Order: sequence, then C-alpha cells, then structure tokens
Amino acid sequence: MKRILALSLAAAASCSSPSMSVTPYLAMNTLEGSIASSSGVASGSTSLATLGVDDEESVLGGRIDVRGDHSHFSLSYTSTDVSDDEGTLSDDIEIDGITIDSSTVNVATDLDLAATNAVWTYDWTIGNTAYFGLGLGVTALDFAISLTGDEELTGLTVTATMDETLPVPLVAARAGGDIGPVRIEATYAMLTVSVDEAEVEATDLDVSAGLQILGDNGGIVVGYRMIDFLAEYNDGGDSADLDLQFGGPYAGLRFGF
Repeated sequence: MKRILALSLAAAASCSSPSMSVTPYLAMNTLEGSIASSSGVASGSTSLATLGVDDEESVLGGRIDVRGDHSHFSLSYTSTDVSDDEGTLSDDIEIDGITIDSSTVNVATDLDLAATNAVWTYDWTIGNTAYFGLGLGVTALDFAISLTGDEELTGLTVTATMDETLPVPLVAARAGGDIGPVRIEATYAMLTVSVDEAEVEATDLDVSAGLQILGDNGGIVVGYRMIDFLAEYNDGGDSADLDLQFGGPYAGLRFGF
C-alpha cells in the first residue's frame, strides 16, 4: 500500500499543474449479507438480518483527489458500526474455537466494517471534458465482529470475536466528465486474492455527481457507493466465510485547491 501511495503521489506531482480536492460527506450505509462457519463436517450460516444488524446507519466519510494532466489519485474512507442485543442464530456459529449455540434466545452482536481505498489511474481525455482511466489500487478492509451467547457444550455465556485487517490489491477503471456545471464520475475496482489464510474477493463501486457552485473551488456532491466483500478464512479443519455488502447514498461538499 505504501508503494502504491508513493508512486501515485509522485505521478501527480510530476504533472505541470496538479489540483487537489477534499470531499467530506455524510453517508447512509446499510450492511447486508451472511456469516458462515464450519468445523469438520458441521457447518452453519446466519444472515445479518437474523442477527438484527442490517439497519441503515448515518456515518461520516470522505475522499481526497489529486489530479494532474493524465494522472488521477484518490483516497477514500467509509465505514459502518452496528450492534444489536436481541438477535438470533439460524445455525451454530464457531469463531476462533468458540461455538455459539443456535438455541440461544438472544444473541448480542457488535460488528464494525471499514474500508480505506487508494486508487491511481492514468486518464485519457475524450473530447473537451470527458475522460476514461485505468490503473491500480488497494483497499484496506477492517472487519471486527463480536458474538455473545450460550456456548454449545457448557451452556455458559461466552463471547466469540474476530478482528481482521486485510489489504486487498485492486485493478480499477474510472470515467467521468463535465456537463455544464455538473461533474459526473464513476470508479469501479475489483480483484480476488489470497491474503495470509484467507481467500478474499472485493469490489468497490462509487458513482457521484457534483454541482460546481464555485467552479473548481467548491461544490455540492451526491453519490452512491457499494462495497462487496467475500472472504473465506481457513485455520486447519475450521473455516469462517463472510459474504458482506455495505454502502449506500451519500452527500457532501467538495473543496478544491
């Protein structure tokens, strides 16, 4: 990740007149998907809706863009943090050697998911204002979950936790352009890789439109971002599978420099 950031910033700095913009925004993120685990021949899966952690949440996020003649570097951040004390399990779930019994009346869940995304593209100009770019990037996915319920064998109340940070390299495409005072842009990045003991597939779609009230110096931005995150962790005979999607609409202000 450090190498990509260094190369991207160097490429932007080498341009004759690089520009920079900062876009803080408020996002309405929703988390969907399921959590599954298996041990030997036994396996189980539970949806986030069953756990009660699929509600929409207001979160702060942001993006920084550095543009040159043909170089475009963007750094963005979004997250979601959800919890519920009255969820249930469809099947027994095992995390890090602890098995939560599906017969538990109320399962307490605390789930945090964040994505820090850095993308650099080489952009080709189309006409006077449109462009299309291809490049590379990396997403750092931070995932933490805590499940509290009755342990399968003893019946005692226990807490099973998982906390992982996964750097996922990406290939990216970017397109956009200006229609009068409106600036439109879409970025799509994806890749499937093996990281440590996990097989990870990630896609990141970000579409936005901005009204340039002060020209390149400022405007209002609305957009939609969705991240799909599929990961399979293997530890000996045990495994945990995460199939998650999070994101939603956002609105903010863009400041240009």
